[in-house]
Amino acid sequence: MCKLAILENYALFYSGIKPVLEKVDGFEIVAEAKTVIDLLPQLKENKPDVIIIDVLHCEKEGIIPIKKIKRRYAKIPILLIVNKDYINHFEDYISLGVNGLVFNNSTTTELITALKKLKNNEDFFPQKVWLLMKNLFRTRSKEVRTDVSSNNTLTHREISVLKLFCKGYTYKEIGSTLNISPRTVETHKKNIASKLGVRSTAEMVEYAIQNQIN
Repeated sequence: MCKLAILENYALFYSGIKPVLEKVDGFEIVAEAKTVIDLLPQLKENKPDVIIIDVLHCEKEGIIPIKKIKRRYAKIPILLIVNKDYINHFEDYISLGVNGLVFNNSTTTELITALKKLKNNEDFFPQKVWLLMKNLFRTRSKEVRTDVSSNNTLTHREISVLKLFCKGYTYKEIGSTLNISPRTVETHKKNIASKLGVRSTAEMVEYAIQNQIN
């Protein structure tokens, strides 16, 4: 059973997603609130497996609620309901430790897939997320990082892994494509991040785009 908590400040949201989830075997909504202040006590009492936040109707684009939740319950994965207008915040969400994004026009199947992945300690970022971020990074007038001497600091395999992350592939998908284990993919990602001096997948993707290795 996957126990869910929902943070949503728009009543119509409940007329859509809640009934859908209640009809799916293996899911149970154990907490729901319109404000993060009301949700926090419920998280302590009910211990959900995944928290769903509809940032489309949250204060400060969801940034403040996410920070408050992560400060107290860092290990509970968070899935955000977003739309493409929130692209400027995607990098912030990922940096704050959000584990997945689902668009408000996504199918029920995609929502359920995302929830199952987060329940199993996996991330869920659709390819559309990375495509939007890539387009955003390309329009930014930032200088290319100067703390890395050249692309040659990455091995051929690391570059292959980085390119697949840019396409929005998961650890399992990258491992399957390159015939390596997801754990090996994770090791490569850590080495890439260390060499490039970045802290998140979003920053890795941005570096790759700036250096035309995506």
